Amino acid sequence: MKNWLRTGSAGILAGPVISALLLFSSCPAFAQGRTATIDLRKVFDKYWKTIQADTALKDRAADMEKEHKNMLEDWRKAKEDYQSLLSKANDQAVSTDERERRKKTAEEKLKYIKDTEDTIMQYEKQARTTLDEQRKRMRDNILGEIRTAVNSKAKAGS
Repeated sequence: MKNWLRTGSAGILAGPVISALLLFSSCPAFAQGRTATIDLRKVFDKYWKTIQADTALKDRAADMEKEHKNMLEDWRKAKEDYQSLLSKANDQAVSTDERERRKKTAEEKLKYIKDTEDTIMQYEKQARTTLDEQRKRMRDNILGEIRTAVNSKAKAGS
């Protein structure tokens, strides 16, 4: 039988097959490695830069909200002024010229109100977009730092 493995067509395959079996039987020793897992959400939420960035974002959002409230208050005042001007423009006790002048003033105030509404809507959209972009940029930067730290720790600990 030993001669049969060494000679003929089976002998040609016997050498590589035996070598491969020896190689694969020793692979588990090489393949053994250590695996570590982390809770990325927990690491991200507890990271000091995340807390700092969240605070900065909240401050920015509060400033934007304050500005938004001021714009809305101006809009409300303008709307009240318009209602007052409109009622004065319809007063029959004053002359026709005076009513026309008041109507023109009321129309100008109405135009101002429409412009203010457009400005407020643009501001809301822009503020939302800005905060979302800042939040995304902050998250991506912090996740990159965390990944770098985890990778360097993994390489250092083999």
